[in-house]
Amino acid sequence: MRLVLIALATLWAAGAVIAFARMRDKTLDAKLTAGYLILWPGLLVLVYINQPLPFWVAVPVMFGFIPWFLAGPHLWQVLRDPASSKPDELVGIPIAYWKWGGIAAVLLGLLLGGLVTP
Repeated sequence: MRLVLIALATLWAAGAVIAFARMRDKTLDAKLTAGYLILWPGLLVLVYINQPLPFWVAVPVMFGFIPWFLAGPHLWQVLRDPASSKPDELVGIPIAYWKWGGIAAVLLGLLLGGLVTP
């Protein structure tokens, strides 16, 4: 199962690298979104290989899957209409959500780490 997950993440990363290479003359938002599509599978593979990890690391990484999943449609929209990107967003999600969501995920990880015993 581990090899299947690594293969899927590698295939997605290869597609994301191709998308990133095609973003050379596109907007910064398109480049950042394509970069996020590249980096996320690599981070997930590292987290999966280095198990067990503390919850305060694992929970934010797993919650980061949601914006990664939405990054593809956001990139497509930005490519169709470059004016649709907003300056206070990263990968189509407001920066305030990234900040507060990251803090909440780390706190949830700390809480789970305190409640769940190995």
